[in-house]
Formats: sequence, C-alpha cells, structure tokens
Amino acid sequence: MKIVNDLNFRKQAKELGISMWKTPSFLFLLMGIITIVAMASVYYVSNFYESPEVLVIAESVVVITIFSIGNSIILEVERIARLNKMKSEFVSVASHQLRTPLSAIRWETELLLTKFGKGLSEKQKSGIETINLLAIRMTRLVSDLLDVARIDQGRLILKKSCFDLEKIVQETVHSLIVVAKGKNTNIIFKNSGTPVIVVGDAEKLRLAIENLISNAIKYTDGKGKVEVSVRKKNGFVIFSSKDNGVGIPDEQQSQVFNKFFRSDNAVKYQTEGTGLGLYIAKNIIEQSGGNIWFQSKEGIGSIFSFSLPLCSPVKARHFTAKAGSKHKA
Repeated sequence: MKIVNDLNFRKQAKELGISMWKTPSFLFLLMGIITIVAMASVYYVSNFYESPEVLVIAESVVVITIFSIGNSIILEVERIARLNKMKSEFVSVASHQLRTPLSAIRWETELLLTKFGKGLSEKQKSGIETINLLAIRMTRLVSDLLDVARIDQGRLILKKSCFDLEKIVQETVHSLIVVAKGKNTNIIFKNSGTPVIVVGDAEKLRLAIENLISNAIKYTDGKGKVEVSVRKKNGFVIFSSKDNGVGIPDEQQSQVFNKFFRSDNAVKYQTEGTGLGLYIAKNIIEQSGGNIWFQSKEGIGSIFSFSLPLCSPVKARHFTAKAGSKHKA
C-alpha cells in the first residue's frame, strides 16, 4: 500500500500544490530510470567503440543528467520546506494575535453574566452564553494551532517534573462528566487511591489526556461507555481510554496521528473536531519519553493507550512527602 501511495504522483502533486512532474517521487523515479538507461548505454558504447574519448563523453552526459535531475529534486524540496516554515510562522503569529481579543471577549461576557446577569432577560443571557461558548471554542482552536506550530518548529517546551498522573486523570474525567452526559455516555474510572508518580509536563499531559477522553466521548453514538484506566508495568505507567464508539476504518488507521485527519465515519456522524488533538497528544507523549498506540474496529470501538516512565523511587518519595505536607497545611 505504501509503494502504491508513493507512486501516486497525481495525489502527491495535489497534496503539495505543485505540478505532477515536480513531485520528488516522480523525479527520483525518473532519475533511477535515466541512470539505468545511461549505464546500459555506456555499456553498449564500450562494446562497440574502443575510443576513450567516446566513453568519457558518454559518461559525462550521464553524470550531467543525473546532477541536473538531483538538483531539481533538491530545489523542489527546499522550496516546499521554505513554504512549510512560512506557514508555521504565520500560524504562530496569527494564533498569538487572536488570543488577546478572544480572552477579552470571554472576560467581558463572563463579567456581564456574573455582575449584570440579574438585569438581563433570558434571551439576552442565552445570547451572551452562546458568545462565551463560541469564544471558548475559538480559544481552544487557537491554542491547538499554536501548539501545532510549536511542534512543527521544534519549539514545544515541556517543563518536566514528577507528578501524580492518577490525580490528573481523575480531575480530567470529572471536568468531562457534563460533556459525557450531553452525549448520553457514561465515563468509568476506578481510582486506586494510590499516587502514580510519573515524569513529564503535567499541564501538557493533562491536555493529551483530555484529547483522548473527549475523543472517546465524541465518537460514541448514544448510550456510550468510556472506560479509563491507569496501571503500572515494568517501570512505566499505562493509561488507556476504551470506548464502544464508531471505531476507525482499517484502511485509514495509518493516518490517525496525522495533522487535520478525520476519518470518514467521523464526518458521517457530523462530530465536531479539527483533527489536531491526536497529533498534539502524540507529540507531547513522545517528547515526554513515552509511546502512544491504539486498537480500533469500525462499529465496535477503540482503545487509545500511552505509556510514560515512572518517577525514580527517590524522587517519588520526595514528591509524596511534599504533597502530604501541603495537604496537612
């Protein structure tokens, strides 16, 4: 399947926004064919002409042809790389600029609802709540775009420290209960009550966990069930989010962690989303020293899991003691 995709020059040209004959795969193939033909020609010439001048000319033609095509490939790849860098920089700048007015909109609407809510009619309150909700969604989208731009530019900074993953999971599940009820979905998470101390950026990993659980809720088609679990295994902690939702088609599973990817059945059920959540989650987890994987069957459901290294015993004891003293205070 990969070979077929690599040879689909028309599809590559459409994705890259260039002519079909300029696609790197086409140019590489062309260079390979020309190299084979040139080598066969030189061999043929060497058998019929003993003059060294003829052989030198033939070999020079071959080298010039190969260098010309190689140069075309390099120039095209450089052009695509520059365009990709410009796109990432534009997204980063635009996201930064949008965050300020969106924060102002949210602050003003929340102020109207809390301080002046008694003087508003039900229709006015509903309108302001809608504006606030849309501003929250836009803020989330802008944050996702900013994270993607940072990942693409290699500027996603993680502040690693030891923290209780089970506590983060519990808080995330609690924050998504209302969303789950709206989708007629039940979230099941059994808290062991024992801290599971891992190494990573707590806030970034909270975002990754929220993306995985919210996806599980989003893609259940009524009367859904999402089972969340955290367990230790061989120096790592394994997080899993299992749902009985629509699942992912087999032929599209290789694209799940790609930017902006949304499966056909996600579009079919008209679920909201940008296709950025799993891409961001994958990069956060891998940069934290973990791995992410999934199992899915269309019409049955999906299980998304990731692993993270456990905090060293010494640091874990220090964290537990510190957390205990804060709790007593």
